[in-house]
Amino acid sequence: MNVPFDSRKLNGLLTEAGISLMLINTRHNVRYLLGGYFYHFHALSSRMGLSQYLPLLGIPRDRLSESFYVGRAEERGQIDAEGCIWITDFVEALRGTTTAALGAVDAIKRRGLQSATIGVEMPFLPADVFMALTTELPHAHFTDITPIMDKLRAIKSEEELTIIRRVYSHTAEAIQAAFRASRQGETTREIASRVELELTRRNVSFLFALVCAGPGFLRAPSSARWEKGQILHIDAGGNERDLIADICRMGCIGEPPKLAKELYDACIEVQNYVRSLIQPGASCRKLIEEGAAAAHRYAFSDYARFVIHGIGMVPYEQPIFTGGSAQLLEKGMVLSIETDFLHPGVGHVKIEDAVAVTESGCEGLGDLGREWQIVD
Repeated sequence: MNVPFDSRKLNGLLTEAGISLMLINTRHNVRYLLGGYFYHFHALSSRMGLSQYLPLLGIPRDRLSESFYVGRAEERGQIDAEGCIWITDFVEALRGTTTAALGAVDAIKRRGLQSATIGVEMPFLPADVFMALTTELPHAHFTDITPIMDKLRAIKSEEELTIIRRVYSHTAEAIQAAFRASRQGETTREIASRVELELTRRNVSFLFALVCAGPGFLRAPSSARWEKGQILHIDAGGNERDLIADICRMGCIGEPPKLAKELYDACIEVQNYVRSLIQPGASCRKLIEEGAAAAHRYAFSDYARFVIHGIGMVPYEQPIFTGGSAQLLEKGMVLSIETDFLHPGVGHVKIEDAVAVTESGCEGLGDLGREWQIVD
């Protein structure tokens, strides 16, 4: 079978947790485990009638060939056309959550796992599905599989990195194009809509656009207008096959004020310093400490904020930087690095970059537009 994930790593994680079967329902994890497949009709919205579309993907530990997929009959055409699903046991279920759950129950019983420890995505599983599973499988023990999936996705494959490079590059291009097309007096809502349009033109699914005109800290798109001499940041996210890009860039109508330049230069200095420390074996705790210390060495550091987190299919996925993390970086991890100065007289100055950890350092992702974007 052409399995698109590290099955040995998965079996090891399941064994360590004492889980005999994993049952996955989130769009991002279904896509991850099926190599990119998700039913196109519900790719952007799952709701339907009084319920929702709910795929259920079951993978037994050490029995990969007995995996099953519960979906709608209408999916067969897409599956046959794309030829991308490695699972042969396709369980048809009528539209809805409880019908999908009952289809999974039948597949679980056929495999003799009705009394097993089953991992489900507790933060994402609908309540009626959990009730159906516990009712129909009264001797099973249910536990949360979310941390295991987080660990499984931590190291990105070469195929994933190719997609991530592309979506970051397109997102950076879209932000730069939005700056260049914006004009004095436009609202942040209009600018956010332009970001969405530019992402769509590049075949990137729009996630969000946080647009902040200063002075002021409101980042929700609104009727606030961008005026001459004001700074503006665009913090935008897009995705392709649920792999996320998240970038923030700075612009100004006319020459930026002197203090704004100083705040921006500090952002770049902190970002570049932290990026220089990234390599396999680097301590996550040390990186967050070094970044915070670097951001707080300026006269205006009372307004500083430094954040670093993992990113891939989920913002703030592995690696972990909080809670005194002892985790070390590994090649193939992807990080988002953010330095902010929220100055009441200037506004919200922010740069957010992303890097992929390489054999000897890191590779910048979507670095286009890190310089000031000056609008005449």
